[in-house]
Amino acid sequence: MLAAINAGADAVYAGTDRFSARAYADNMSSEEFIFGIRSAHLADVKVYLALNTLIGTNEYEDAYKCIRPLYESGLDGIIVQDLGLIPMLKGCFPELKLHASTQMSVMSSYGAKLMKDQGFSRVVPARELTLNEIRHIKEVTGMEIECFIHGAMCYSYSGLCLMSSMIGARSGNRGRCAGTCRLPFDAIHNDKKLDDRRKSGEAYPLSMKDMCTLEILPELCEAGIDSFKIEGRMKSPEYVAGVTSIYRKYLDLYLEHGKQDYSISDEDMKHLNSLYIRTDISKGYYEGTKGRSLITLDQPGYNGNDPAYEQQINSRFVHEPIKNPVDMYVNMHMGEEASLTVINGDTCVTAIGDVVTEAIKAPLSASSVEERMKKTGDSPFAVSNIEVQIDENVFMPVSAMNSLRREALNMLEDELIKNNGYNTHLSAGELIFDGDEVTGKKVREKTVFDISVLTVDQLRCALDVRLDAKSRIFVDYDVLMKLDETEVCQISESDSLWLSLPVILRERSDIYDRIAEYIDKSPFISGVLVHTLDELAFASERLNDLQIITDTSVYSYNPASVKQITNMGRTQICGITYPYELNLKDLRALSAELSKSDTPETSMVVYGYIPMMISDGCIKKTYGICDHKKTVNRSLILKDRKNARFPVVTDCTICTNIIYNSLPLSLCDMMDDIASIDADRYRLSFTVESGEETARIIRAFFENGSLKDMKTTTGHMKRGAL
Repeated sequence: MLAAINAGADAVYAGTDRFSARAYADNMSSEEFIFGIRSAHLADVKVYLALNTLIGTNEYEDAYKCIRPLYESGLDGIIVQDLGLIPMLKGCFPELKLHASTQMSVMSSYGAKLMKDQGFSRVVPARELTLNEIRHIKEVTGMEIECFIHGAMCYSYSGLCLMSSMIGARSGNRGRCAGTCRLPFDAIHNDKKLDDRRKSGEAYPLSMKDMCTLEILPELCEAGIDSFKIEGRMKSPEYVAGVTSIYRKYLDLYLEHGKQDYSISDEDMKHLNSLYIRTDISKGYYEGTKGRSLITLDQPGYNGNDPAYEQQINSRFVHEPIKNPVDMYVNMHMGEEASLTVINGDTCVTAIGDVVTEAIKAPLSASSVEERMKKTGDSPFAVSNIEVQIDENVFMPVSAMNSLRREALNMLEDELIKNNGYNTHLSAGELIFDGDEVTGKKVREKTVFDISVLTVDQLRCALDVRLDAKSRIFVDYDVLMKLDETEVCQISESDSLWLSLPVILRERSDIYDRIAEYIDKSPFISGVLVHTLDELAFASERLNDLQIITDTSVYSYNPASVKQITNMGRTQICGITYPYELNLKDLRALSAELSKSDTPETSMVVYGYIPMMISDGCIKKTYGICDHKKTVNRSLILKDRKNARFPVVTDCTICTNIIYNSLPLSLCDMMDDIASIDADRYRLSFTVESGEETARIIRAFFENGSLKDMKTTTGHMKRGAL
């Protein structure tokens, strides 16, 4: 933090030892954080708390206790992922600016407007957006936009990655990503390895180059971005200071001279590349580039560093704040209260101490008082001049003099911070729980099974199996919109037909308008399944008051987030889906809380290949075989070093890759245990299965059968995720 401040940062994000998206970083204690806030504010630098993870059902009081002392010390803002925190933050910490984390996967003006409606002043959109998309969000919403400009990049949309969670039980949504995308994978298409130049296990198709946008900094400014973010956590102070100082230099250069005179010296680029860049650099997605140019493919090592340059950075920036000079005036007169006046520039404060008494043994001298008052310790001040007015034969305990000095310096620090426009003492509200008040206890009827499908074959096989009259069929948007209208109408007459929106929606194409137009002309569609906050906002705004169910990736991780989600947008949400990362115990606790009030229907996926990565990167583009055709039949896979085979679906309509787990989730043989969760609906989610496999699996669940002869996984149901 101090290195960033000294090197020219305007604001610093930092995490504590709880709820940070970098749980394994050397995060600060509360005391260190408060010291950092005051140090930053003296330098006119803002401090934001990174509390951007999902919060467990029983963790809200801990989150409150984490935030309160920082808020009362003047914390400027907080960046969050968990929607359930919104009511607490607005109610208990009203002066705190709310920033929507990139973990929320906001990709459009729809999602940004939704965040604005929830009280957020700033949004950090997905790293995958182009400058045109960012410019559009700014123009439509007027919100503060914050974007990453330097550092490591994720292959998946942040917040939509479960790879580390599913493979290693370390959840990125809980700040514990193991960086699984940095491991080797062989890409195989139609049973043929795509990279003949590298031996098996020597290619890294998911390992992104580090982002470096120094060359296009003017373009980023002109796109309307308000805040540039450098990824500095889990990095050395030298890295933080070095990168910050270079971007500070060139941002100031652009602001002073404009784009015409903007040029970067070879020496500065060399220095930037020597600060632990991972193999190579790219400009990210800002210019619309994707594919091979963003991927390392070779082992993602580091370029190393320049020890001489690192030492230069260390000596310039990696140190405690430079102490501010002060003048002191001490008055100690017999029988009167001692006073200490401290002056820094135009700022002057006076502290009043204990009454000065007559000395019994050793009277104080002006020199002894001066020596004591000059000991400013770890305060941000150093005494330049001191004047002591003291009567003869007087006494004051050392502890009282120390207390007087501390009080005066604290008063001066507070005043200087106020002069910079910051609050030094805020009062937090008390955390009040809703308690067990019941507003219409949920009555659960017989649990029913729903089906979601990604192909026409899956749809037709699902229809051939006798479904419950209350079952819903969720059909992929691309499949449904290509079916003959007569066939769709016939299906809707016997089954509740829902449209499953794309896994992501971006404003880079006309897909929003096409979907809205299709829904408008399709009265037989009962509702939509939404996968992101953007889609939730889009559906509630444009889809004619259709019913909405949120999928696993709109994280209903705790009772507060469920309540918040169901009241978002203009249309009441009729159902939520439990996320994949909760285990049996967590789900029972969450379900028990939800059962106390009249909440929407709850749904749980009990079968399906879990999407581990949803990416704007494309395996086909990386290997130069893009044919602009949708791949859903296991013909494209990634094989890891343990020979696990992960199916890849390429959705070319939205130019997106989905990497699924190697084994499907199946809770077919745990249904007695699952019944204790008390979900209203179970869902069977079909993606890469054939029609025949689809029919067989449906029958196993509907007829109380078994899938023990299949290789499956129970996901996090038993082990949970860290």
